Amino acid sequence: MVLIRPSRESRQPGSAAGDFELWLDFHGVLARVLTDTFEVRDRIAKDFSYFVSDPPGSGDPAYTVRTRQTEPDWDALPELAARVQTPRNHCYSDGDLTYLDYFGSALAVYDRSRNYLTVESVDTHRLHEITYLSLLSRVGELLERRGLHRLHALAVGRHGETALFMMDSGGGKSTLGLGFLRSSDRYELISEDSPLIDRRGRVHPFPLRFGVLPPLPEGIAEEHIYYIDRMEFKPKYLIALSAFEGRIGQGVSRPKYLFIGRRRLGRECVIRPASRWAGFKALTRQMIVGVGLYQGLEFLLRSSALDLIRGSRVFAGRLVAAVGLLARARIQVVELGRDPDRNIERVIAFLDEQGLGRDVGA
Repeated sequence: MVLIRPSRESRQPGSAAGDFELWLDFHGVLARVLTDTFEVRDRIAKDFSYFVSDPPGSGDPAYTVRTRQTEPDWDALPELAARVQTPRNHCYSDGDLTYLDYFGSALAVYDRSRNYLTVESVDTHRLHEITYLSLLSRVGELLERRGLHRLHALAVGRHGETALFMMDSGGGKSTLGLGFLRSSDRYELISEDSPLIDRRGRVHPFPLRFGVLPPLPEGIAEEHIYYIDRMEFKPKYLIALSAFEGRIGQGVSRPKYLFIGRRRLGRECVIRPASRWAGFKALTRQMIVGVGLYQGLEFLLRSSALDLIRGSRVFAGRLVAAVGLLARARIQVVELGRDPDRNIERVIAFLDEQGLGRDVGA
């Protein structure tokens, strides 16, 4: 397909009259969202409510996303051949500009020289999803340059200590995390999907909204629930962190338990010790390689030798962080059974018995 070059106005760093603006501060990495649609701004603010920030007094954002709810002008695009094709989009390159065609449903244009992404679509869900995923991807890469590496895991904490549950996508992280928040007031959410690990193995909070498939869990007020119709997967209900006010962890914490999550056909949940080698193999998958973490832009947009060098440094940093995490945490296997209520009861009972947070200030 032929793709468009963004208009002169769309490439300007300032916002147009009537744009809704949102600033986000991801542990010192500033991102700015500009949109002509209040619903998109509202959804992104709910997605990243932990990181919503006032505009800085000075300085530019490290990354900017601007969305327009309009049909892209496909006929104005330059003639280019696709460089990368994925189940989600086709990627085209033209110097500092990268074009992402979401099979005619949306167009995203990334200006590498300014870290500026423009997204156009008539579909609010597409604008929301592309903005959300691009922020996860680009901000995640910028955080890694600062030594904060994403781990694909659920993280819950108590009194400065954290338990991390590494599971593949669909393995039950969200269900288990909601179980913690609904079953016990003793634990805080650090991240439902991707806590940050520094090079000393410590855990930094990265809480996002919960995504759950129907049916909705009981007891969540309607004001905290919104909905997304996703590109590749089934639609999901989203639960804003405002539903769990006062239960979100703050500050750096020490990892005490690192769980390797698995599923079992039985009804019971089984927890048993595991070796550090087993922990390292799981960390290789869930952090060093990063299976399950959305990393679309950093791969689609990487083309220079400098990008490849930075990539090798990132993998080295992930390895150092993984070793630091292994040195601090006790490794366990948790096999989740078919009964979610029994799973959370067993896991909470284990952490209560072992005294998560007891040594720090319970």
